[in-house]
Amino acid sequence: MGMILAYLLPAQISAYGGRCALRAIIIKTPGTKIRVRKGVVVVENDNGRIEVTPANCDVLIAVTARFTVTGMALRYLMRQGIDFVVMDKRGEPLGRFFPLVINKTIAARRAQYLAMFDGRGYRGVLKVIECKLRNQAAVLKYFAKSRRSEILREEAYIIERITDEFASKIPDLTPQEVLEYEAWVARRYWSTLASLLPEELGFIGRKQEGTDPFNMALNYGYGILYYAVERALLLVGLDPYGGYLHKDKSGKQTLVFDFIEQFRPVAVDKPLVANACRIPLSVVHGVLSYETRSKIAEVVVRTLNTHHMYHGKSIPLEHIILREAHAFARYLRGSLEEYEGYRAWW
Repeated sequence: MGMILAYLLPAQISAYGGRCALRAIIIKTPGTKIRVRKGVVVVENDNGRIEVTPANCDVLIAVTARFTVTGMALRYLMRQGIDFVVMDKRGEPLGRFFPLVINKTIAARRAQYLAMFDGRGYRGVLKVIECKLRNQAAVLKYFAKSRRSEILREEAYIIERITDEFASKIPDLTPQEVLEYEAWVARRYWSTLASLLPEELGFIGRKQEGTDPFNMALNYGYGILYYAVERALLLVGLDPYGGYLHKDKSGKQTLVFDFIEQFRPVAVDKPLVANACRIPLSVVHGVLSYETRSKIAEVVVRTLNTHHMYHGKSIPLEHIILREAHAFARYLRGSLEEYEGYRAWW
């Protein structure tokens, strides 16, 4: 396809997630211009153009630095409730323009800050970590079933037993003990997933600063997921910078870092491993190529649009993230006795 996206045109997006799923336009072509023409925002370059309206788009995600956007276009996007996200070369969201309309902000944030002192927030995040560990086991079970591997299944059961031990100690675990359990599971989880990847990728385990293509792909995929999680937390009125497990640091969205953990295995790890042989994972001058970045964005956005089972219903993963954010906010306000978190089922 010769359009700006090269994939994920509105008609295609609806096929992956339905009318209510996250509809994203990926800006990947250098020289792309975003401006207003005859009262409509348009994204255009030498390959074509597409109109941007609330009917076909929830967010513009720029994965190239070589684009231009007018102030008028930004005004139109904000008035229409369309987000604009700029990614850096390594997958970190550099900035996000979004409409300043958030529900229940005062009540949610007052409860969020109070929960920093009464242990409620920390206890809720421990449940998030438990769900992360269980979802890592679920990912291994998925591949064990699809690959008919008893080794993968056994590793999944080992992680489940470790997670049962972790859960039995909530809420008495110290932050250091949490890190130790996470590291214990991570070693087994990533070494097992590494066995499923092509050897030429050079992936032997998860390292955030790793220079192999798959570690860099994971970083980029998590960057897309950061946006979805931050958006959900803001929509329910929570402060992305007020976390409970990750240490407070100026400019760091510690609640996003806390809350995202339960979704990493489902939204990024599983689809990237499954598509490792289909995505051209290439590195140019120490960073992922434009084509690789756009393909990773495609895979993650499609996964966010993919329906997953949730409380007996099949709904897009992006909606699950928002519902879990609502549940976490209710828990912090005291409307829910406990926060249970998201556990994936396939």
